[in-house]
Amino acid sequence: MTVIDALAALLASPLLTAAELHEDPEAVRARFGLSADDLELLARVPDETYARVALDVAAKHRLVVAQAMPETVTEVTARHRSVLEQYVTGTERRPHPDDPVGAERAAEAFLAYAAGRIPAGLVEFGRFELERFRLRRDEIAADAARHWHENASRPEHRTVEEGIEHGVPVVPATVLVVSYAYDVTAPEAPAHLPEVPVTVALQRVWREPVRTFRLEDGTRDLLALCDGTRTAQRAAAEAGAHPSQAGAVLRSLARAGLLVPRGGPDA
Repeated sequence: MTVIDALAALLASPLLTAAELHEDPEAVRARFGLSADDLELLARVPDETYARVALDVAAKHRLVVAQAMPETVTEVTARHRSVLEQYVTGTERRPHPDDPVGAERAAEAFLAYAAGRIPAGLVEFGRFELERFRLRRDEIAADAARHWHENASRPEHRTVEEGIEHGVPVVPATVLVVSYAYDVTAPEAPAHLPEVPVTVALQRVWREPVRTFRLEDGTRDLLALCDGTRTAQRAAAEAGAHPSQAGAVLRSLARAGLLVPRGGPDA
């Protein structure tokens, strides 16, 4: 470890306090492998400066978490503020760049910390927000969403939609199907989250927010079966769709962009 590690601990973790630096400097020197000059350098900084910078670091940490889960952080701040404050001021913030990857890691770490400290439904909603954040920034999903946007109005695209019931469909790269133990789609979420299992399809759309489709059990089962190994008709039959309705259901899912032909550029 180095003087940089010691400085980071003073500013962004509970591993070292300014009081400990003054009360037991030799222990601090040994723990971080500091030279006498390094120790003197750290000790010369006023405690008030450490405290002020630590608050700034905590505020930035809070903003990074909120980048990935804005609604969750708003709700936690309103009803469980102490949990968030204890996290950003008392938990080590591992170094990472201030980019979407860093925000993902910060959000994941907060949800792990918050589990058992805030309502389970709110943790589920945080995971829901985090999945939307990831999908929005997924490069493969973005490319597929752009292709869909650029080709949706072409006649051959409509032909694919109409004929998908006779092909082998797959859920495209733009779509992620996720199940939750709480209803993250409830009208008053995240303030009120009924303990009702729900499955949603998250869809990356070109230059628009990620869309959320709440799936009925039959639709969920059908999408799970459309894995590129079955014809559309066989998948519909295994999902329990009535033969007279299967074609309409498959075309509707294709029209919404939740199914595409296997091997297509959106897949």
